[in-house]
Amino acid sequence: MSHDLALKSRRPSTGTDSGILGLLPNKMIREQIRELRRLDVDAYIQRVVLPSENQKRLSTQEVIQKLGGKLISEDSDGPLYTAELEFLMSGRLRRIGVLAQNHKVQNGIWYPHHHRRAAEKIRFFASHSMPLVTFMDTPGAAADSDANLQNQAHSISFLIAEMANLQLPVVGVVFGCGYSGGAIPLATANVLLSIREGVFNTIHPRGLSNIARKYNLSWQESAKYIGVSSYELWDQGYFDGIVDFSLSDSNRVLPLKTAILSAIEHVEENARDFLKENPFFFEHYRDSIQRYLNPSELLIENNRKTDRTPTGTLNIFGVVYRYTRYLGLRQRITSRSVHQYSRLSHRKTPSGMLLERQAREREEKFTRWLEAPLELRYHDGLNKRFQQYQNAQDNRSKERGRFAAFFMGDPRENYDKALDDLVFDALFYLYNFWKDSIHENLLNLNQHLGTLAVLETLPEQPDLLTLLRLPEVRARFKENFPNLLLFDLLYNQVIDGLPSIAGELKGSNRISEESVAKLFDEALERALAQLEQSELPVDREQTRKRFFDWLSAFISQKTCDEVMGTISAWKRVVFPRMSPPLFGLVRYYFSGLLPSLHTAQQGSGKFDGKITPKNIGIKDFWNRLDQAYKDLLIQNLLRSCKRKTIAPNDIIDRFFAGFQEFYADRITANPLQFPGFREAIERALAQGVVPCGVVTGLAQFTPDSQAEGRAAEKAAAPFRVGLVVSNSAFQAGAFDMASCEKVCRLLDECARLKLPVIFFISS
Repeated sequence: MSHDLALKSRRPSTGTDSGILGLLPNKMIREQIRELRRLDVDAYIQRVVLPSENQKRLSTQEVIQKLGGKLISEDSDGPLYTAELEFLMSGRLRRIGVLAQNHKVQNGIWYPHHHRRAAEKIRFFASHSMPLVTFMDTPGAAADSDANLQNQAHSISFLIAEMANLQLPVVGVVFGCGYSGGAIPLATANVLLSIREGVFNTIHPRGLSNIARKYNLSWQESAKYIGVSSYELWDQGYFDGIVDFSLSDSNRVLPLKTAILSAIEHVEENARDFLKENPFFFEHYRDSIQRYLNPSELLIENNRKTDRTPTGTLNIFGVVYRYTRYLGLRQRITSRSVHQYSRLSHRKTPSGMLLERQAREREEKFTRWLEAPLELRYHDGLNKRFQQYQNAQDNRSKERGRFAAFFMGDPRENYDKALDDLVFDALFYLYNFWKDSIHENLLNLNQHLGTLAVLETLPEQPDLLTLLRLPEVRARFKENFPNLLLFDLLYNQVIDGLPSIAGELKGSNRISEESVAKLFDEALERALAQLEQSELPVDREQTRKRFFDWLSAFISQKTCDEVMGTISAWKRVVFPRMSPPLFGLVRYYFSGLLPSLHTAQQGSGKFDGKITPKNIGIKDFWNRLDQAYKDLLIQNLLRSCKRKTIAPNDIIDRFFAGFQEFYADRITANPLQFPGFREAIERALAQGVVPCGVVTGLAQFTPDSQAEGRAAEKAAAPFRVGLVVSNSAFQAGAFDMASCEKVCRLLDECARLKLPVIFFISS
């Protein structure tokens, strides 16, 4: 039945026809869709994405308390909010359970313990026969190391399974952001609604650019191509309705209340109709009760965990709620067969505007800075350096005796040092302000300074741009800013080179002088090669010499470690896949290892390769650093194997015999015509690769099939199994809708044949 329903086009119906009240009429929704299609990319993002990201808007907890129901109980655990409410429905008082994400706490991001707590709460609602309403409002589930250490992926899957198996009417409401694994469990509902500003997608729009980067698409363009607005998702059949409620009119909650209550009654009415039209379901229910009364060994353990008493085992309507939820979710899965796919002539992939957008955003930020540059008095460090520079400038023409010069220094040397320190701090201020846009913006600033008249005197409260117009400061800035650009490139190259020293560091946290020097030399060579691609004239030998002098002055400064800490903080955003302790290691590389190497090479001390960072500010640093070394070693191994794609047949031929492929004609659909995806399908078909994320079928599996000698003789007899193998030859094994359909149908077939299923997943 589920497969047959999936073949049926899932076109949305009007809210009034379906029995759900408080929804926008179809005509108004289609008008909104036409209006969205006329918008350019920036206007689309402003209209669709940004309203839901406003931290000051109404939260789910606040709107739930405004619905007007009698609050029986409520509970909060950070961004997790649950409540029991009592409403008058069709003349009867009924209790409803509510599960919500509160975006005003941790941005609505749940950790594993939130998912487990939510599962416990919905079991409580089920045991008391309370319909469930979920409110989605999250950019996604937590994805940091703490969440992954607590098995975040499993906690999400577990909550999805719990939601899918609920024997209750479940109504989901997208209230703002509904992204990724944080929203999907709560979207496992009989009816899925959204408010006007609701946005929903399996990946956050900002993550889309990583998928479409090779087509030069920005995340903004990708979001518009896909269509993440509530109106577009309704048109595609993923939302059952759009509630006539807007965040801009947060006091008008009656349509939201009406939609939720009527949706619950709509699910219950559908259950009645389903039983009337499908009398076979009484047999299905009888089988379910028999399994409860006479469970298999596997079910005994499951029943012990759910602790469902006969009283808590719902009647046939509870099973219908669950069954129709399955059907509704299954109906949203679409694919096509190879025979339905029309091979077309080659079409040029539309070029995106990612690079142009990035350049425009950099220019806008640079222009804003030019219009309002930092006043020195508002930056303690720069202001202090400026005052020291002024004092040194006033005293540089004074003559001092030998005795005074010994204690107070030569006035001219003091002036040069004060000037160097001032320019040094100004450059690093700009570096930490512009971050990864430093290259383009420093070049633009240097060019802009060339168009400005030189100043001989400064106003009483100068800003940084005015300061750079002084002739001595301007000359020293022009001399030193290429060194900062090279330093930024060197920093990035050191990060890329960390895997080469991970093996030596692991376990001992000590590195040899040769390894430090080798990493520096190799990273510097790659950085120089990158610098040569810029518009700056680069003489390798001269540039290297000037950079060594500049770097020596930098690492000898008392503030070196503090400056490196500031840089490491924002570099984590540029390199999101790097473990935080590794940035502590890079920080110490520049502030500890390189000064020690420099001292040793100058013959004024011994090299100390012991990693002894201070004030890192990372909890459990040493243990996490050791784990980060292991991660780097794994990355080394993965890089060496990256181009050795493991085809499905490699696994099937090695471990199985008599493989019989099922549903080989099913291929991925491209309903949104996403740029480049059609070309990927065409390319796969031309190469004889099935455009689908998995290969499925039945095969004979022999335990210990790799054993030799006597062990092979004693090996168990082969037995039949279902088999799912990732197809890494297409889209790196990404699990698409066609994959989902093939796996669902295989599981159904294996359940009928009572066969186990083996998965080989690499996605």
